[in-house]
Amino acid sequence: MKPVTFLVPYDFTSVTESAAKDAVTIAKQTKARVLLLHIIKNKKDKETSTILLKSVATELSAEGVEVDFRVEIGNIFDDIGRVAKEVDAFLIIMGTHGAKGMQKLFGSWAIKVITSTDVPFMVVQEKVISKEINKIVMPITASKESLQILPATAKLAKAFGASVEVVYEAKSDTGLQRKIKNYAQIALMQLTEQGVKETKAFKLSGKDSYQQQIIDFSLRHGADLISIAYYTEKVFAQFDTFAQEIITNKHQIPTLITKTVDSTIGYF
Repeated sequence: MKPVTFLVPYDFTSVTESAAKDAVTIAKQTKARVLLLHIIKNKKDKETSTILLKSVATELSAEGVEVDFRVEIGNIFDDIGRVAKEVDAFLIIMGTHGAKGMQKLFGSWAIKVITSTDVPFMVVQEKVISKEINKIVMPITASKESLQILPATAKLAKAFGASVEVVYEAKSDTGLQRKIKNYAQIALMQLTEQGVKETKAFKLSGKDSYQQQIIDFSLRHGADLISIAYYTEKVFAQFDTFAQEIITNKHQIPTLITKTVDSTIGYF
């Protein structure tokens, strides 16, 4: 059986070095292969980049994981997604420099990187993952789009043999609370149907923002990954802060993120 592929955009910075090491760690857990992708602007840089990237791949392969590499001429907006599709990537593992780096990742243009492909992104910070992924926290909201993280979460949970804890926000509005609770029950049912063995749901409450409650819950429960859906452009502005605060959390818990489609087309 052909191993699944973890694609790592790699630019020789410390955060992408950490992302590559994280990819190796979880590749051991899932028996996957790692593909390092370095994108250059000019053909004249290809020979040097290839030599350097081959050296990185060789060093990482010493960990007992198959590590390949590709150097492509192009840009991150088009070619991360294109290569991910070509190699049928299971997951894209991307490094970022905390909140400062996320200004680049979630600036006026960089949402195109994540929305360029249907392959989910696992965004990591500089802190290297020290253990396997065994517990995933999946927040949902009153927006139907938030449920679109379900397939990617279930797929990864099965690959990792991980449990999933669904969390949702406490609301004073009775109707809205009922709606969110129903979404949580749908999430549990879908996860179970897709083969995730251990699932639970928790209602969060507190004075802090919902995103801070999610981070605090994840820390208390020893979460190895937080999974969220990135909403479409129509709610980009209001969701931007939510996504950034989770992805740049000071505890450096990795975040799984995938783009959504408009819920009015009947995704669920």
